[in-house]
Amino acid sequence: MLALAAALIAGEAAGQVSARLERSHLTVGESTTLHIVVEGTDAEDPGLELPPGLEVLGSSRSKNVSWINGKLSSQTVFRYEIGPTEAGRFEIGPILVRAKQETFRSGVLTLSVTAAERSVGGRGAGPASLSVEAIPSDPVVGQLVMLRVRLIQRVAFAEDPQYTPPTTSGFWTDKPSAPESFYADQDGERVLVTETRMRLYPVASGTATIGQAAASVVVAAGGLDDPFAWLSGRARRELVVRSRPTQVRVRPLPAGAPPSFTGAVGAFDVAWSPDRARTSRDVPITLRLEVRGRGNLPLVRPPELDDPDVEVFARTVEDSLSEPGTDLPGRKRFQWTVLPRRQGTLTIAAPEFAWYDPAARAWRHVRAEPVTVEVGPPIFSGAQGAGEFPAHLAREPLDPGARRAAPWAWALGGLVFGAAVALWRTGGARAAHGAERAQQLEWLRAIGRASGPDFWRAADEAAFWLEEHGQLVSAVRERIAAARYARTTDADAEPVRRRLVEQLSRAMAPAHPRAALRLAAIVLAVGAIAWLWLFRPAEGDPGARRLALEADQSARAGELNPARANWLSLWRAGHRHPALAARLAWSEVERGALGPASLWVLRGEAAEPRDPALAWATERVREAGGLVGSSAPRAPITSLEWSIAALLLGVLAGALWPRRRAALAAAVLLVVAGAWQPVEGWWIEHSGRAVVMRAAALEGEGIELQPGQVVTVEASREGRARVTAGDAVRGWLPADAIGRL
Repeated sequence: MLALAAALIAGEAAGQVSARLERSHLTVGESTTLHIVVEGTDAEDPGLELPPGLEVLGSSRSKNVSWINGKLSSQTVFRYEIGPTEAGRFEIGPILVRAKQETFRSGVLTLSVTAAERSVGGRGAGPASLSVEAIPSDPVVGQLVMLRVRLIQRVAFAEDPQYTPPTTSGFWTDKPSAPESFYADQDGERVLVTETRMRLYPVASGTATIGQAAASVVVAAGGLDDPFAWLSGRARRELVVRSRPTQVRVRPLPAGAPPSFTGAVGAFDVAWSPDRARTSRDVPITLRLEVRGRGNLPLVRPPELDDPDVEVFARTVEDSLSEPGTDLPGRKRFQWTVLPRRQGTLTIAAPEFAWYDPAARAWRHVRAEPVTVEVGPPIFSGAQGAGEFPAHLAREPLDPGARRAAPWAWALGGLVFGAAVALWRTGGARAAHGAERAQQLEWLRAIGRASGPDFWRAADEAAFWLEEHGQLVSAVRERIAAARYARTTDADAEPVRRRLVEQLSRAMAPAHPRAALRLAAIVLAVGAIAWLWLFRPAEGDPGARRLALEADQSARAGELNPARANWLSLWRAGHRHPALAARLAWSEVERGALGPASLWVLRGEAAEPRDPALAWATERVREAGGLVGSSAPRAPITSLEWSIAALLLGVLAGALWPRRRAALAAAVLLVVAGAWQPVEGWWIEHSGRAVVMRAAALEGEGIELQPGQVVTVEASREGRARVTAGDAVRGWLPADAIGRL
């Protein structure tokens, strides 16, 4: 008997919802942002119900996804811009979020709104004026300064104003925000204010001067000061308004800076992580120090990474700042590409990060928790150097055209062999009844010819045998008993004679040709053996073996491109061997092409499971960061094992005959063993599995999928493909960014 079992273990963090307000105190006319964070599950849009007096001004959605130890961790962030229409104290929530079959609930948030009117300082004079304000006006070196420029308009403009920003010598400047307009009160007069903001970072201590801002405006001529301007044709008047220079006193940073200080000023949080938890000795990994918070992120220099267990090859920096003109938190990521110096479990400490906190007027420094990375043996095993042919592949000779056992053919052969066993056993079983048949024939002769006491004795024995075999002869036995112990005539024996002859003739089993059954069984067995020999595993085409050997020799000589070309031509010729896919995967890892390497691993697994060369290549690709999101594509049973199982089940079905139910159960299992691989291959071919070949962002999700990640293609349309990554991420990718099996 053959027992098969399969288990799928899927883990996902329990869903969790949290909500927070960026500002919990507002005045009428201002706004705040509500953040709703859903972790661990794919969520629908929240059921946000605001109390009267609040309204939604805008909304957005973003998603962050990370893979930790092969498991998907997702975070969805919903943002709602909320503005009050009246003063008061408002409670928001609890907010309900539905995810799959569950509903999650956040806490209750409180928002206080006052009725103070928005106002601008200063006294109004003329059609328009410009004001420039630096907040704060006495920063320390490197501290974020918000430069706010306001054009205050008291009359209607005939044209859009032409604005010239102020000079900002002594500052590192960011992009200005888009102009925003609102009505406000200035000294009891309603004015229209157009505001532009820009982030500044002072680079040296001392007094820095922000120059004049200028705006060229065109107003309609006339009014109380010139009521007859229209007679002279002066219907328009152009004015240039300027702001006053602004002095900013920049204080130096206090003494006592930590040795790890690299220019950060503000309030920050730090996270330390590797891009994957496993690698090989000769495959680099990326370590990331992510700094989040409010401050001078553009000016922060990378800290030093010095760990004896890794060698640093490259360093990169990524910025993700908030919108221009805002002081919302931003992110800066420092990345180091490193190569492990030894095998085993490496514990890599994070570089210390230090900053000055101007709000607390104190120095801060923190070292994030160290990370652990498992380092396996190098791709180039033994004493070989980089670029040489791996010993794990060299130990597995490649016969690309080798014929594998066909389970369906062995299932048919097993069925024929089982029929031969059943015929052989049937012939033997019939022969065991030969003595009984001879006894029946003897009774027929005695009953037909004998008379007197001899007749009644033979009749009694025959009737007893008939009764044991379920025949209704009770009346006949009564007559026989009466005749044996009383005087009767031969005429009284005739009805009994006829009845017994008739029933014995019906009960007698027909004579089976034992020799013919045994001969048929032998013929079927020989035919089954010939059929199995015809579909036995066999060597492939000598030409394909010769080409594979030449390719391996080229790889040993360091000529990888010719070797790869030969391997690729063999695969395209129809030689779907897992060891061939392993060589192609290794060649792609050598070229640094993680996407194609992952694709070749999946193709090899679809050809045949549990190949030693492919298992080695799979581990190398995983250690390089590929095959993220991949699961076992098929049952880990080879074609030869399926074939042997089908053959044994066929023999078992014949041995169980004539117990029909047991024989039928064995025959059903035989069909399953013979059809499993073809059906499974068809399912893999049509499952839509694909590999991300290059870094590409999911449209509408803001998530970038990395090369080597395994996805499922749900639909294709106009050069795009809708894919699923894990259970929680779906979106559209360019069709040329993925490779299919």
